[in-house]
Amino acid sequence: MHHRAPALAGVLLGATTVAVYLIGSNRSYGYDAAATFANFVATPSLWDAFAIHAVLPTIPLKDVATNDHVLLAFLSHLIYSTTGSRSEIVYRLVPALAAGGTVGVTATVLAQRFGVIAGVCAGLFIATDPLFVDNSRDLRGYSLAALGAVLATIILAGKWTRWRLVAYALVMGLAVAAQLFAVVVLLMHIAWIATRASRPQLFRLAPAWIAAALVGLAANANIQVMEQLQGGLPHGVFYPTFPRDLAFFLVGAPVLLPLGLWLSTAGLGVWTLRSEPWLWAAIAAVSLVVVVLWLGLRPVYLYPRFFIFLVPACAYLMAAAIARWKVLAPVVVAGAIAAAISQVPGYTENPLALPQAAAAVERIHASGGRPCVIHVDEQVLAAYTKDFAVVSSPDQLASCDAVVVVSWNVDLALRDQAAREFPRATTLDAYYPAVVLER
Repeated sequence: MHHRAPALAGVLLGATTVAVYLIGSNRSYGYDAAATFANFVATPSLWDAFAIHAVLPTIPLKDVATNDHVLLAFLSHLIYSTTGSRSEIVYRLVPALAAGGTVGVTATVLAQRFGVIAGVCAGLFIATDPLFVDNSRDLRGYSLAALGAVLATIILAGKWTRWRLVAYALVMGLAVAAQLFAVVVLLMHIAWIATRASRPQLFRLAPAWIAAALVGLAANANIQVMEQLQGGLPHGVFYPTFPRDLAFFLVGAPVLLPLGLWLSTAGLGVWTLRSEPWLWAAIAAVSLVVVVLWLGLRPVYLYPRFFIFLVPACAYLMAAAIARWKVLAPVVVAGAIAAAISQVPGYTENPLALPQAAAAVERIHASGGRPCVIHVDEQVLAAYTKDFAVVSSPDQLASCDAVVVVSWNVDLALRDQAAREFPRATTLDAYYPAVVLER
């Protein structure tokens, strides 16, 4: 029974993670998830999952392409094409299952490597880390990328048979297809093997690395062409605190107590493993990517969540530290408890009032009125209804009977003009409330 303990602990932690993450899964989609569903999932063609053509005539495809996490959009489109379901619960299953898989597999492997206590603590850290929780409970590809990165790393750490290398290339490629930044894991793997100073090993793995890159980059090819060559993603924005924010959010930010407890434990893990060349090679690979993005490319969108696949890596550091100093186990558990408690408020709250706004639109439309939304809001409200007109200039407001505002991303001057022309406002409750403006 003792030899089964790591697997049992991993299964229990993974299953519990899925169950807890699905609490409140009938809440509305968040902004990015709603844009994903409207533009790449609930569409006539399965090819729309690859961002092939615009679904909404008023939204250029290049402006919304960054919301397409291709592998998740493809899997979700298969569900939509098969069932026709528009239920939020259904489309949150895959990300939640991937998150549970990440927790369960990581906990199992680390329990085998460092002991059950260390493995369980590492799993609890991943499952309660705010960055991981927030980005694994909606229609986003981050947890799929994290699971793929973990599985690919485990495969690479084993015996290299032909079929294992084929599996590695496929899994690593799918991780990149789930979220493009997972290509950083591929670079970490190359750096890891390079520390062995074995040219035959590098040559043996090169085909698998190339195949993985081709799979992932091919899935994202059309998106990257639009972003990089067609002006879909402006550059030149400098985020001075990004490296610090990345480090902090990986281990508990914005909640202060878990951040302090987990960051110190991970730091001790680095100290414990300081003689391992692969550790410094992996850190160097990540640091190089961060510096190139931060100081070189300077993309307009650069968030810590893009590196979510590093959360299991932080769990590895904590498990290594706990294996050496058992007293750190309660420290990590205390951080998990504090992080979990901090996320209870708002856990089941609607991020946006999209279902209520859609109901208001359909009510107005059914009564013979003409409901309108301000340009850009249609890309998220279309996840729930398309029975509205889009206005992008003040003169178009005259043809509306009501204006529904659901997000912060609209032309604020036009929104204020609408509020003056439609003085009767009804607020629709959510984390970010919507408003129905009528005369």
